[in-house]
Amino acid sequence: MRDIDVSREARALRRDPRRSEVTTLALEVHVRAVARSTRSQRPSFVSDADLDAVAPPRVATMAAIELCLAALWRRAEDGYVVTDVDYVARVLVGGHERATWRRPVAAARRLWATLNSERFIPL
Repeated sequence: MRDIDVSREARALRRDPRRSEVTTLALEVHVRAVARSTRSQRPSFVSDADLDAVAPPRVATMAAIELCLAALWRRAEDGYVVTDVDYVARVLVGGHERATWRRPVAAARRLWATLNSERFIPL
């Protein structure tokens, strides 16, 4: 995910009263970890390796502790289970919608570029 998308998602999550006590940095780790885990076979599980891949180990550890205290994550063997199932479901659906529109949007951009190029002469 792009940094601006992560920031936007973290701010949106912060507005929810259940997540208002969680720091923005922990929510950004949450957003990145869930986005990464939804591409795996277990979308609501964040392994320790995946967690270290989305943030430096010290930051990831503190964010995981904070997310566990806020009851958004639960510690499991070799990782964490994301108990924030509403957000996981939203990311899964949103990812599908983005993938569905990716080809038509790319085709429209190519058509627009062709029509606005100097090679195209309108009749």
